Amino acid sequence: MFESRVAVLILLFTVSLPVYSQMQPVQEVDRLQLLNSAAWRALLHIPRGTTFFDGVAASYIDDTRFFLAANGAMDQEAELTETLTAFAENPVETACRYPARYLWLSRQHIVVSGLLDHCQEYTEWREKIDIERVVLVLAASYLNSPSSMYGHTFLRLDPAGERSESAFLSYALNFAASIPPGENGMLYAYRGILGGYPGLFSMQPYYEKIQEYSRLENRDIWEYPLTLTADQIDMLMAHTWELRDINFDYYFFDENCSFRLLELLEVAMPDLDLTSMFARAAMPVDTVRQVVESGLTEEPSYRASRRVELETVLMGLDAAQKELVLRLAADEKELTDPRYLRYTTSERQQIVMAAYRYLRYTSNREQRSPGQATRSLTLLREIQSYGSQSLPLPPVPGRPDQGHATSLLGVTGGVRKSRQYADLEWRISYHDALDSVAGYPEGATLMMGQLKLRWQDNESLRLQRFDPVAIRSLAPRNAFFSPLSWQVNAGLERLDTSPDQSLVARVSGGAGVSTEFVGGVAYIIPGARLEHNDDADNRLRIGPQISVGQLWQGSRWATELSASYIDFGGGNDVGEGVKQRLSLSSNVTIAKNQAIRASVDYHKDYGAESAALELSWRQYF
Repeated sequence: MFESRVAVLILLFTVSLPVYSQMQPVQEVDRLQLLNSAAWRALLHIPRGTTFFDGVAASYIDDTRFFLAANGAMDQEAELTETLTAFAENPVETACRYPARYLWLSRQHIVVSGLLDHCQEYTEWREKIDIERVVLVLAASYLNSPSSMYGHTFLRLDPAGERSESAFLSYALNFAASIPPGENGMLYAYRGILGGYPGLFSMQPYYEKIQEYSRLENRDIWEYPLTLTADQIDMLMAHTWELRDINFDYYFFDENCSFRLLELLEVAMPDLDLTSMFARAAMPVDTVRQVVESGLTEEPSYRASRRVELETVLMGLDAAQKELVLRLAADEKELTDPRYLRYTTSERQQIVMAAYRYLRYTSNREQRSPGQATRSLTLLREIQSYGSQSLPLPPVPGRPDQGHATSLLGVTGGVRKSRQYADLEWRISYHDALDSVAGYPEGATLMMGQLKLRWQDNESLRLQRFDPVAIRSLAPRNAFFSPLSWQVNAGLERLDTSPDQSLVARVSGGAGVSTEFVGGVAYIIPGARLEHNDDADNRLRIGPQISVGQLWQGSRWATELSASYIDFGGGNDVGEGVKQRLSLSSNVTIAKNQAIRASVDYHKDYGAESAALELSWRQYF
């Protein structure tokens, strides 16, 4: 089979030799070398780790419009043949359609230079998008949006010349799922996991992305300048042109925004492998970490959200001044109030700036009323009257790429009712509230694919717990901010205190409030739990639940005291009754990717009580 392919290649090359003799004066085309080159495979989006000699390796691109060969997505040999033939027969037209392929071949002197000068549409686009620098941008995770829970990455394209002085004049190159307007969040999550949406590259002004993330969604932004050369930027932009309106399958966990950007960077730098380690899952922060560790970035910069900017100003105010901020935001006439005028110039500036930022924050998601616009303008003029006095800058938090890795392997030893056990825990992603908070949002728990196996005295290894999804957002409320705290989890759980230690399927969720308290966050979240138990009299049951607790978080240690109560009604027989739990857990980080966790808990299910003590070692990878 291989010999026949080589014979066909030689025959095709011989036939096309008269044409190519004018296009590649330096050397003959070594097709086998081209076929197996990293650059060609990057241009076709062929997964890393496979070679031409391994046989079929399908492209990640699912749109047949991208390929010249009828089976180009599956046969890169046929696609190369059609590409070389197209350049021989219609060189200018082919170069205008595939400028990145053209640049690759021309730099190897396989096709003549200067063809892109004849591509009017492409050259006008490149003159408009005259890029001098590329910046990798990470928008922080945002639990209140299914599409943004893990964060989002895109490329900022900085223009050359005078326009380079302001990032607001840059462009954003983004890859995202094409989602119908008004799509339900749960439906998005379902389709996103199973690949139900097409994904597309798009370009828009960078200031629109800033407005979307730092203002509308109140997400911090991290910007990592990349050390790309001018030739590498040309290749990246040329390939971006090739991908306009080209569909990819979009998958929430692997073939997502972050993975596609790594593929673009591999086109610019084909000798660099950025994608092979993300064949199964590509968390945005992990992909940023990979780019940083590959030595492609300069020192990143931090852009705080509107909420963080407001919180920074409020931190310097006392209770009376904060109350004045609320009054000023509600009525600009308060600027003449003696309680405002009694403060120093510096204090008044900080108070009115807080009022202005609060007014802007509260009107982020809606059209401002004439009254709001008038108050905003009046407050802005008051700020300007104080001149250029300095205001506190937002503190720079820990860099996301320097936080712990997102997958977890844990080994636990414990004892319950004098019975010893050992657990093996594996988590695909991402973070729970007791993990080190460095580089992660405070109060957030977002876990996908958590699996726990248990070996217990005189018993074989068995499934103890499986959580496909577990999410909790603790967002403290105060006079200025009133977010909901909420949680949802679903999966399988073994009931340690039930007579048969049943494995039940359950879904639970709820919404409540949390507030800052004694150096941490106190919360109360009412909700409901739906449970299916094959060993119970009533196999399917639903009952109200309430969760309360106190969480302390830090970069080195974290502790949580929590309690939950679920009432399914009835007596103490199996399948009926009350479930109670009280637990205290503490996590100590001993290295960036290692931690020790200890916990003690008390269970009461169906009238049976038990207490457990656990100690675990946790490795993040």
